[in-house]
Amino acid sequence: MAEVVVDGVRIAYRRRGSGPALVLFHGAFEDSRIWADEFDRLARYVDLVAWDAPGCGASDDVPPGWGAVDWADAASGFVSALSLTAPAVAGFSLGSVFALLLARDHPQSVGGLVLVGAYAGWGGSLDAASLEQRVAASRFTMEHPVEEWADNLLDTVYPADAPRRRRAQARSLLDDWRPATTAAVIDVMVPDLRPDLPSIQTPTVVVRGTADARSPRSASVEICSLLPNARLVEIAGAGHDTTGPELDAVLVAAARNARG
Repeated sequence: MAEVVVDGVRIAYRRRGSGPALVLFHGAFEDSRIWADEFDRLARYVDLVAWDAPGCGASDDVPPGWGAVDWADAASGFVSALSLTAPAVAGFSLGSVFALLLARDHPQSVGGLVLVGAYAGWGGSLDAASLEQRVAASRFTMEHPVEEWADNLLDTVYPADAPRRRRAQARSLLDDWRPATTAAVIDVMVPDLRPDLPSIQTPTVVVRGTADARSPRSASVEICSLLPNARLVEIAGAGHDTTGPELDAVLVAAARNARG
C-alpha cells in the first residue's frame, strides 16, 4: 500500500493499472481490500485507486469533531495529492455519501460519479422508523463483540446466493473495524442530503441491486430525480454489495467518460 497525508491525516490507498482514473470509496465496516476482485478485473482498463477512508484499514483515525465538510475536504485533498484531474469516483453505500459530499463541496475534483447502494444520507433515504433502527443497530456494533452482530449485518448486505468468497472477505474485514469510526460514520450518515442534490451537476450513474435489503429502491429513484444529470441502472438479483460484469461495465464507462 501507499499513503498520502491530507491536512495532517495519513490516508492509505491501493493503486494499480493504467488509463483513465477511477477512484473507489468503500462502504462502512470495510476498507480498500474489499475491492480486490475489482482490481484483478479492471486494472487492465483503468488507473484504479481505492482509499482506506480515515478511520479504516491502514489510515489514521478520524480526527475528533469531524463533520461532512471535513470528509469532503479529505476526499478532495486525496484526489489532489495523487495529481488526479477530475477523475470518476465510485462510492458504495457509505462511500456514496462521501462521493456526493465531494461533488457538492469540490465539484472541480470529480468528473463523474457512480453511486452503488446509494443514500442521500440515511435521513434522506430512510423513513423515520428505519432511520432509528439503523442508528440503533450501528450503536450496537460499538458496544458488542463482532461475533454478536456480524452475521446479521452481512445477511442484509449479501443475498443468500451471493458469492461466498465475497461475503467471507467482508466478514474478515469486520475484525479490523474500529468502533470509534462507527460514531463518526453515524454523524455523517444521519443528515438529509436531498436539498443539496439539485446543485450537483456531475454526471452520475446510480446503481442498485434489485435484491438490496439495506437501501430502498425509492432512495435510488429519488436521488436520480434530484440530481440534474443522473440515470439509474438496476442489476437483477444483486444485493446491497453489487459486483460483477454489469457493474464493471458501468465503472469503466464512467472512467472513460469523466470530464477529467
